[in-house]
Amino acid sequence: MVWSTLFNIVNAVYNFIAVPILIGYFGKSQYGLIGLAMSINVYMRLMDMGFNSTNVRFFSAWLAEHNHEKVRRAFQTSLSLYGGIGLINGLVLLIVSFFTDSVFNVTPEQDIVLKHLLYILSLAAFCNWFSSCFDQLIRATENVAWIQRRQMIPKFLQIIVLAATILIGLNIETYYLLTCLATLSIIPLSVGKIRRDTPFVSFLPKIDWPTFREMLPYSLNIFSFSLFQFSFYHLRPVFLGMQGTMESVADFRILNGIIGIIHIIGGAFVPILLPSTAKAMARNDKKAYYRMAYDGTKYISILLCFCTFGMMTVGTDALALYVGEDYLYLIPWFNMWLICNLVTHNQAISSLIMAGTDIRAISYSSVAASVLGLAASWMLIPYYQVGGVVIGFAVYGAVQMLFYYLYYWPRKMNISSWRVLSYSFGPYVLLGTVAYLLCRALPDMDNHWLNFIAYGITFAVLYIAVTVLLSTKDDRIFYRKIVSRRR
Repeated sequence: MVWSTLFNIVNAVYNFIAVPILIGYFGKSQYGLIGLAMSINVYMRLMDMGFNSTNVRFFSAWLAEHNHEKVRRAFQTSLSLYGGIGLINGLVLLIVSFFTDSVFNVTPEQDIVLKHLLYILSLAAFCNWFSSCFDQLIRATENVAWIQRRQMIPKFLQIIVLAATILIGLNIETYYLLTCLATLSIIPLSVGKIRRDTPFVSFLPKIDWPTFREMLPYSLNIFSFSLFQFSFYHLRPVFLGMQGTMESVADFRILNGIIGIIHIIGGAFVPILLPSTAKAMARNDKKAYYRMAYDGTKYISILLCFCTFGMMTVGTDALALYVGEDYLYLIPWFNMWLICNLVTHNQAISSLIMAGTDIRAISYSSVAASVLGLAASWMLIPYYQVGGVVIGFAVYGAVQMLFYYLYYWPRKMNISSWRVLSYSFGPYVLLGTVAYLLCRALPDMDNHWLNFIAYGITFAVLYIAVTVLLSTKDDRIFYRKIVSRRR
């Protein structure tokens, strides 16, 4: 979790800095061609069909059972599946490149550049798809921290590419090619890690149909609700463009640019925890099961509430520094959006659900929440503009939480919703709220930088101090183990 959070912060800072630099260097219209090429490819991610989580879940369970033959067959099958998807993805991008001049509103010069970007993306897409199951197997061996440390390498290479682009004067095609190569540079490291930790697997693609049929039902369940969740998050700006104004779309981008890091942190826990929970479920380890449900949720809530209420504390000054005081009218929606992100406190329990075999119920709830959230957004955008999609997010989160707290956790998982609320989640929401109110009661210093620093430090000291006071003996032992392990 520490390394994943650190990587997400580094990635967010890089994007925050790189975007204005590249826009200033290439020009807004030229840089927009990269965004257009990436947007063309965004829905191709759904071709995974849920096998990302499926592979981690089954790899982890079979490793726990020392069933190396099953792992080998599943890995070879995944190589075949992802290789095929990569070929299809590359071909789709090449076909699109033949029609860019008639489909998109671009000049002849921009059309040539866009075609070149799609050629590069098609090759990178194949390599990324084929190697994607490498990380899934490494995650199943519980080397998640190694993956996140390794991910720092392409990010630092991208920083070098960014600097070289400005200093040497690279064109946009060369910049994009080098950026894609930086992303692919870690593939040899992944191959070496797999050979060391799981030497019994083979890198020869080969479909084992019995293994594929065993994994397919679980994968389709994952795909069914992933499709609707993916659509919910990506259709909101589209709905704003259809029902609202271009200004409201810009407001959405501004809010998402600041809040996005909190959302990424909140949603990063399931892939981190899934290998451990899958092994615990395979071994029928009840102690690990309930520790994950209650203590895992508590530790996630501590981090999530710190980030959420800390951002709310400095939100006014952060927004003013980011885009100017003219956008401070967005603060109510900014705070509401942040609070909505607290729904991801359930990620530890979600990893237990994903480690099971029957996830149909959460598929149904996710579909219902996504449809109701999008419907609310569509109806409310004409009245509240960007606030409409924030309210839609609140509807989405409320449906999910009511389903889990009132039905699924107590009846299907034998987990006490009251204990989750009163022990794992509620105290830290209350702590964050009180710390936020105390900090906002401090006098304004008429300088956004000074306010940002003073409020931020004050909130952090208050929140961390009280969290330490609330810690149990087991918590303190856990924290000491984490610190000594990092050393």
